[in-house]
Amino acid sequence: MPQKSTAILMASSSVFSFALFVSLKSFLRNSPKLATSSDIFIYAYRWSPEVKNLFTDHFPVQIRDYDLPGLDAPCIRRFTPALFARFEAFELLTHYDSVVCLDSDILVQKELIHVLQANPGTVTLTHDNLPNVGSNFFQPIPGYDMSAKSYNAGFIVLRNPLPAQEIRSWLYQMLNKHASKLELGDQGLINLALQEFHLSLNPLPQLYNLAASAKRSQLDKAYIIHSTGPRKFWQYYYFDEWYHDYAFYRQKGGSHLTIRKNTKAWDKFLAVTGLKDKIFFELAPDFFRRPTKFLRFWFKYITRQKY
Repeated sequence: MPQKSTAILMASSSVFSFALFVSLKSFLRNSPKLATSSDIFIYAYRWSPEVKNLFTDHFPVQIRDYDLPGLDAPCIRRFTPALFARFEAFELLTHYDSVVCLDSDILVQKELIHVLQANPGTVTLTHDNLPNVGSNFFQPIPGYDMSAKSYNAGFIVLRNPLPAQEIRSWLYQMLNKHASKLELGDQGLINLALQEFHLSLNPLPQLYNLAASAKRSQLDKAYIIHSTGPRKFWQYYYFDEWYHDYAFYRQKGGSHLTIRKNTKAWDKFLAVTGLKDKIFFELAPDFFRRPTKFLRFWFKYITRQKY
């Protein structure tokens, strides 16, 4: 049994490792009690040795390679296999009293250690904005209530005793059986597991997993801000803390973004002007596509607005 009783699980593919780096930095800074009392595991899909070294040089983490060999489906191609590494939380739960899963596109703002005070044998999740469980799938899964309330998988807390190995095996079996029906990846199967195993649920308010599109008054109260959907910190929103942690990542040798989908005209402008590797222009919205959003981003940047 490890000396620490709690494990933190985070995961990403190589191209999203920059986002995980920033999310992890915010967690270590703003939730130091939970961070220092936990072992932190990163499940890495196709990370190079250089990326792994960048993390181990700056953070107290253990990196584990992760893949889903031989499995192919639209959601896997869209999200990469790293999304399903959250299933490994149940393997970790065989060694720890509690496991906390944090997404890779979040900003942790407040201390989270109190989430471990939930009753033993529970699963802690936050409500989702989706209408129901069925919204996670292209097709309904027979035998389950697809009209039930859906919970978001961006923040999960597992507390023993739970049938961890049984749940892990069931999740992978369901993934192999229903991969083509999954629209939002692991989240749908985790919601079904709540029904399959009659798990005791400890729901938290959305302030623990608040969408970045929320009003500023709500964002300021949030424990975790989550840039859900296609609108991300690195291509749409200005969040001062996230911006400057990304600048730190670049300063320490992190590679520039490779996943932006700008207009050809904007990419050409940045290349001709020599601005493409400037952090501001890496993160700011495409001016040709969203001129108003670009100007708002610029104003918040020069005035150092929090959100």
